Amino acid sequence: MINSLLNEPAKRTHGSTRTGADRGPKRDGQVLLPRPHRELPHAHHSDLFASTGVPTPLNMRASCATSSCSGPSVVTLGKRDYCREHFIQTCYEYLEECAERFKERDQADELTCDTRRSSVQEIVHQSTATSLTHGDLGNLERIQLLDIVRWGGDLIRQIRRGPRKRVSIPVRLYLESSSQTCAEETLVREVSQHGAALTSNFQIIVGELVKMERMDTGERVECIVRWRERRDGTTLYLGLEFSRYKNFWRLHW
Repeated sequence: MINSLLNEPAKRTHGSTRTGADRGPKRDGQVLLPRPHRELPHAHHSDLFASTGVPTPLNMRASCATSSCSGPSVVTLGKRDYCREHFIQTCYEYLEECAERFKERDQADELTCDTRRSSVQEIVHQSTATSLTHGDLGNLERIQLLDIVRWGGDLIRQIRRGPRKRVSIPVRLYLESSSQTCAEETLVREVSQHGAALTSNFQIIVGELVKMERMDTGERVECIVRWRERRDGTTLYLGLEFSRYKNFWRLHW
């Protein structure tokens, strides 16, 4: 399968005035870790992945696939062999693009989401295998690989896991705190097996827990806020994911 996101060329930063510290992954505007200093070639990401979700054996005989790099290949990602520096660089490039897509609410179609998930899973598996099997890792490399594994895991949880259906279902949201419980009635406009999208007036943040009650059946479910965005400058939209529930919407998927 070919991921449409991976078809885009990698970003070139030759001639950039950024320092090494500026090359770290940025989340919410904050640089977390330094990135390798050498840059990736201008290549199509679709050539980098043939995602199987299974770690590939390390290959010490081939050379790094990155142009102008003569270092030995120590890890395989998709169909390409990389030295560790460019493997880490490639992983960060792809995870950054995934994160940007989620900020833009680009969850595209089901096939794209499944392929995107497989690619991130391969990155996580290969980073884990590298950290466990390479005995000559430096401290920074170990930290970067751990960061890739954690970041990839976070992104996997954000990737759409199934089809959406347009509906109009009245629900009541409950936001509980130590001092009070607030309730709000609203309409769910879009649902999946794992959650819903709806409008709300609650002052709520991503990661916060809410309870949702179907007003037609009285069933309740606990949800976590996965995303929030304000459209038209006024209306707040929330993306909720069920903590656990099977077929809450009683629909055929």
